[in-house]
Amino acid sequence: MAKLKKVCPENFDVEALMMAAREGRLYIDESKKNVSNETVKKSVRTYVNRIKGCVTTKYQGMINSIWEKILCTDEFLELLRPSSSSRDDRKFNTYNLMRIIGILRDNDVYQSYSQRKYNSLLEQTTQDSPYRRYLGMGFEDHSLLIKLKKIIDDAKL
Repeated sequence: MAKLKKVCPENFDVEALMMAAREGRLYIDESKKNVSNETVKKSVRTYVNRIKGCVTTKYQGMINSIWEKILCTDEFLELLRPSSSSRDDRKFNTYNLMRIIGILRDNDVYQSYSQRKYNSLLEQTTQDSPYRRYLGMGFEDHSLLIKLKKIIDDAKL
């Protein structure tokens, strides 16, 4: 096997790539989900509309703009992209979305209903799902929490 060489735009050889493809030495990892940003945004909007009735009166008129700001923030959009290891056909990362919803609930954007109620509304089932416990987890990265709280505070103005 020939020595491997790191590829960068300056030394990219299209002919070598084509030769590798013709010889059957080029592989594409199809396990990664290539979901467009618009698909993620549309799927998240549809999903969170299921709990629109849980929005507190204080944020009733602002909930759509809060979600638009969340979905327009690159860090949150990347967080919501489906992982390559997800087994189902979801168009977004439900675990991380539940974290966001939990933080919004903790900051009085959504009413303080139980995790079970949110799970049943979001998943539209009476059965328990593994997503439910993520409602109370928050973020591991503190900077994301600060950005989300800023979005909530800006909506109040």
